[in-house]
Amino acid sequence: MNVLIVESAAKSRTLQKYLGTSWRVVATGGHVQTLPEDKALYGKAATNDYWANRPGQLPEAPWVWTETGEQAVRKILKAGGDDPIFWIATDPDREGEFIAWCLERLLRPHGDTRRVTFQEVTREAIRAALEQPRPISKPMVESALVRKFLDRLVGYRASKTARASVGPGASMGRVQTPTLGFVVERELERERFVPTPYFEVRALAGGVTLRVRFHDGDDAARWRDAAGHTDLNRTFDAALAQRALTAVTAAGKVVLGSVQARTSSRKPQPPFTTDALLQEAGARFGWSPKKTNALASQLYESGHVTYIRTDSTRLAASAVDKARALVEEAFGKSYLGAVSRENVAAGHTQDAHEAIRPTRLEQSDVELDDSNARRLYRLIRARTLASQMRSSESASRSVTALCERLDRPLTGSLSWRTFPGWEAAYSEFEPTRPTLPPNLPLEAGAVWPLDPASADQPNPVLIEDATKPPPRYRGHSLIKAMKDAGIGRPSTYSSTLDKLLNRTYLVSEDGALAPTERGRALWTVVAPLYAPAAAADSAEDPLGQELFSTAFTASMEDGLDQVALGERSAAERWETWRDQVRTLHRLAQARRKAGASTPRQHDLLQRLIANAPADPDLPGCPADLTMLTFQDAQALIARLREAGIEPAPSQAQLDAIARLLEELALTEAERHALTGVADTAEIVTSAQAGRIIEALRRLHDERMPPSAKQRRFIDELQGETATSDAEAAALVGLASLGELTGGRGGTASALIEVLKSRVGRQAASDK
Repeated sequence: MNVLIVESAAKSRTLQKYLGTSWRVVATGGHVQTLPEDKALYGKAATNDYWANRPGQLPEAPWVWTETGEQAVRKILKAGGDDPIFWIATDPDREGEFIAWCLERLLRPHGDTRRVTFQEVTREAIRAALEQPRPISKPMVESALVRKFLDRLVGYRASKTARASVGPGASMGRVQTPTLGFVVERELERERFVPTPYFEVRALAGGVTLRVRFHDGDDAARWRDAAGHTDLNRTFDAALAQRALTAVTAAGKVVLGSVQARTSSRKPQPPFTTDALLQEAGARFGWSPKKTNALASQLYESGHVTYIRTDSTRLAASAVDKARALVEEAFGKSYLGAVSRENVAAGHTQDAHEAIRPTRLEQSDVELDDSNARRLYRLIRARTLASQMRSSESASRSVTALCERLDRPLTGSLSWRTFPGWEAAYSEFEPTRPTLPPNLPLEAGAVWPLDPASADQPNPVLIEDATKPPPRYRGHSLIKAMKDAGIGRPSTYSSTLDKLLNRTYLVSEDGALAPTERGRALWTVVAPLYAPAAAADSAEDPLGQELFSTAFTASMEDGLDQVALGERSAAERWETWRDQVRTLHRLAQARRKAGASTPRQHDLLQRLIANAPADPDLPGCPADLTMLTFQDAQALIARLREAGIEPAPSQAQLDAIARLLEELALTEAERHALTGVADTAEIVTSAQAGRIIEALRRLHDERMPPSAKQRRFIDELQGETATSDAEAAALVGLASLGELTGGRGGTASALIEVLKSRVGRQAASDK
C-alpha cells in the first residue's frame, strides 16, 4: 500500500480526494520526535543543555516521542499493511525536513521510504512530486539540528540566570529575548518622551488644506520639539497664532503666490513573503499575526495558495506567464511592467523557494465559508497580479498662498492620479483616488475663496496640541522589526510573539504591545549580563556582541541558512556557537555573583557623562568604568537620569540618520528645516536623535498615500458616525477621500481626529 505522510489533517483530507482509494494519506500532526524535557520521564537527559560531540560531527542527542508522535507512527504503519511504500511529504522547509528525517529512521525497517515535497496542495503538484522522489537533504536536516541544539543551549542556560535574577518560571530564548527587547526599548523611549506644545492655523480653500507658515528657517523663535526638530507651520506663540486666525477669517480668501508642479510614481510590491503577508494583513485589516497565520494555513491546506512559510519573492515561470496574461486580458498590454528574471523561480514542483501566490490565478475568489479567508485570498491574488504591472503615476501641485492683513504665507498641496498601473489590481483594497486635477485655478495670482464653515468644521481653525510619544509596537510592526533586524524566520515570527504573550512578558492593550515588569526585568537586568568581556571592535564581528543582541542573533540565522545550503559545515558552526555561548554564560554567572558591570552599562554611562555638567559631582565614579560593579553602575545610571541628564546619541542612531538623509535626498534647507540641525554633530541627546529619525521616517511615509491602517480606521469611524465619503472628505477640505495624504501630518490623520471627536460627542449625547 502507498502511504503518503503529511503534517496537517486538513491537508491530508484534501490530498486523499486527489489520490483516491489506492492510497492512504496520514497526518502526523507535526513533530513525532523531540529532545527530552520531562525530568520525571527521562531523568538527567531532560536537564542536559547540550550533548558532547566528536570533532567534526554533530552531537548524537537522544530523541524521544512527542505527545502524539508514537500514536501517529503506529497509524502510519497500520495504514501501510504488509507491503508498504512510505511517501514522506512533510513541509518543504527545515522543520519539515527534520520531521522527514525522524520518520525515515523510524519507518525504514518496515518498508521502502521516499521523500517528496510540493509547493502547493493541488492534484497536478502532488502527481508531479510523486514522479520526483529525492533523498533526505542532509544539509537541511543538519541546519535544523543545529538550530534545536542552539535553542536548547541558549534557553536552558540563560533561563537559569533569569530565574535567579527575576524569579521562578522566568525564561529567555535566542530569538524570544531580542524580540522582547524591541518592545521594552520602545516603552523606555515613550517614558522619556517630553511633549512639546504647539499652535497651528489651518484653512480650507477649494477642498485644499492650507497651513500658515509662522516662521522662516533662520528665525531664532521658530518652533522646535524636544529633539530639536523644526516645523515652520507651528509656533509656540499663542498670540501670533490668534492674530493669524483673525486675519484669515477676516479675509475669507487667499491669493496664490506660487505653484510648483511635480510628478511621482509608486512601484508595485513584490509577491508576498511570510512576514510581508503578516504585516500587510495586520496593517490593512487589523488582524493579529496568529489570526493571519491560521487563515493562510487554511488557504494552503485546502489547495488555494502555495506554501505559506517562505522568505522568497520569486514566482515560478509558469505563474509569471499566467499573471501577465491575466493582467493583459483585464487591463490591457499598457499595464504590464517589465519582467525581472531575478524574481522568477526555477518552477518545478520541488522548489521550496517561491513567494506566496494563488495556485490557480484565474480564480478571482475561492469557495470557503470563512469570509476572512476569502478576503485574504483576494489580497494575495491582487499582490501577485500587481507585481507584474507598471507603476502608478500621479501629478501634484505644491502651492503658496497669501492673505490680506497677514504677513505670513500659507502652504498646501494637492494631487491626482494620471495612470492607475498596479493600483488597478488593488481596487478592492486601495482608496479611490481622483484622476483629474481639482476644479481650481492653479496659476499665480488666482483667488481661492475659503470654504464655508460649519458647526462641526470651523474654517479657518486654530489648533492647540502637543507632540505625541512614539507608538507602541503592534503584532505586525514587531514582525517588521524582527525581519529588518534579521532575527527569526518565516516559521517563527508568529510563534515568537505568541510565546512572549503567553508567558506574560508582554501584554496586548487594544492590539498595542507593552512589556510587563517581568518582561522589562529580563531585558534590562538579565540580558545585559550576557555581554562579552570587551565590546566588539567592529560590526563585522557579531560574535563579539551580546548574546541577545540582534547582531548576534542575526549572525546565527545567517549561519544556519549557510548550513542548509551546504555552504558551511554544521559541526563547525555548532562548535563555534557552543563555545561562544558557554563563554558568555560563564561571564553572566560571574557578573551576577560578583556584580561586575557590562559593556552596555559602560556605553550608556559614557553617553550620559558626555552630557553631564563640565565638573559633574559623581562620587564613586572611577576613571575606568570597568572597575564599577554591576549594582554600582546601575545606581550611577539611575542617579544621572534622576538629575535630568540624557545620554548622547548612539553611533547606531547617527548611522540611521545619515542613511535616511541620503535616501531622502533633501536640500540643505529642507534638511535643516526638518531636523533643526545643520550637521549631525549638533545632535546632543539620544532622545533628540530618536525624534529626528522619527521625523525623517515620517517624511518618507508622508510622500506616500495614506496607509492601509489609516484607511481602515477611517472606514470604521465613518461607519460609527454614519458619515458618507463626500462628507468625510469635506471635513478636511477635500473634494474626495482619494485626495487624502498619509503620515501623521497628512489629511488622513486630521480626518481621523475629526471623526474620533464625533464619536466622542455621540457617545456623550447617548448617556
